[in-house]
Amino acid sequence: MATSAILAIDQGTTNSKALLLDMAGRPIARGQCAIECHYPRSGWVEQSGEALFQSVLNAINHCLDGHDDVAILALGISSQRESAMAWSARGGRPLGPCISWQCRRSQPQCDALEKAGASSRVRELSGLPLDPLFSAAKFRWLLEHVGDECAAADIRLGTVDSWLLWKLTGHRLHLTDLSNASRTQLCDIHRGRWSAELTELFGVPSRYLPEIRHSADDFGTTASGLGKLPAGIPILSIVGDSHAALLAQGGQDSRIVKATYGTGSSVMTTTGDQPVEGRGLATTVAWETDQGRVYALEGNVTVSAAVLPWVARLLGLEGSVKRLGELARAADPQGSEILVPAMVGLGAPRWVGGLSALMDGLPFRTGPAEIALAAFDSIVFQIRDVVDAMQAAGRTRDLPPLSALKADGGASCNDWLMQRQAEALDLHVQRARFAELSALGAALLAGHQHGCWRAPDAFAAVLPEHDDFAPRDAAAFKPRHDQWLRAVARTLHGTPAAVEEVS
Repeated sequence: MATSAILAIDQGTTNSKALLLDMAGRPIARGQCAIECHYPRSGWVEQSGEALFQSVLNAINHCLDGHDDVAILALGISSQRESAMAWSARGGRPLGPCISWQCRRSQPQCDALEKAGASSRVRELSGLPLDPLFSAAKFRWLLEHVGDECAAADIRLGTVDSWLLWKLTGHRLHLTDLSNASRTQLCDIHRGRWSAELTELFGVPSRYLPEIRHSADDFGTTASGLGKLPAGIPILSIVGDSHAALLAQGGQDSRIVKATYGTGSSVMTTTGDQPVEGRGLATTVAWETDQGRVYALEGNVTVSAAVLPWVARLLGLEGSVKRLGELARAADPQGSEILVPAMVGLGAPRWVGGLSALMDGLPFRTGPAEIALAAFDSIVFQIRDVVDAMQAAGRTRDLPPLSALKADGGASCNDWLMQRQAEALDLHVQRARFAELSALGAALLAGHQHGCWRAPDAFAAVLPEHDDFAPRDAAAFKPRHDQWLRAVARTLHGTPAAVEEVS
């Protein structure tokens, strides 16, 4: 008898992954394919839309190879968010690059809206600060550069999830889900639909945008000719990767905060069925199903684990993060050296661009070990500042205090870093023993839509186990965090007088 399974895709910035799960949530098979980023100019980051899709097919082929006896009941899609594409409806070909979420090329479009005094209204409707991270200004840039090669009626705009769905369904469906739509800066998150006011402000006609559906919903079926992926598989979920990981980390519980330790960091916690505002945080939709809409607070750290190979290279370690970690563990854990990794500005909870990195508090005794420690602690303190902002926002709405941070992402594999994070937060840090959390979240939603995991506590039975890191001496971290806040103030204003403003 064939084994019933859910297939999930996780299309990320550097890799596309496929995960085949049985109905108990146990992995049957995995597949992975790397994807390149391109940097045509300073501050510009882009990918090939066709290469993204091919990497997904390659990951699926690797995953399904040798598993012809598996009956795939449903497909779920998790993907990188905010990255923006334009393509031709008629030919299905991209009309430009996939502009990465990391790309800053749309800064002029954001600056123009800032000058026009639109930022507060944009924030009020979309829940998001005016910033090139989000898709709206990227869409505007794409429309300005499409040229005359494509008739207006033929243009399709979308985030990566929409592009993948378009390709997987044989160019039949132009759809997205509310979690991805809520990250475009064109969606009214209170009403759950495209905002006529925002689309007009950004100059992005809503007719070019996909239809918004629930995160667990009917997204059509797979087309033929997609390698080992059978035709006719129901596509039953689409969700942003950070949102999916939050779900797979038990994020239905609003006492949990999830942090992904990657190139940047997404720190996210749910706030129930009502949107909550937080200073320097984004208000977003975590997911939506037939059982209701769940909102979240999110803080995006622009440079997180990406600082580690950068510092390793500066120290002549040939970019070795492992050697950098060995150095850091040899340093005085309460030294004065602080690194503020503001190479492309600071994200949440400050949202200031046009900065440079700052190394602060260097006495004569400073050596490579102290600089290495400052690099690791820059991750710890940025996460701490976002969590502090979330705790403050929660108090204004009588939400329960956060009780644990659930960690995932490549840098979370470092036990020593996780222990320092626990000390800095004075919270338990729990690292998942399962790497493909975004894929798992997409699979849970697809299974829910198919009819599995319908009970309120059904997801809990298939969530991964964790390694726990308990704080041992959190009070000892306060002086070093105070030094961090002073260094951030200098980065922003050139003086420690602004420390209260950034704390």
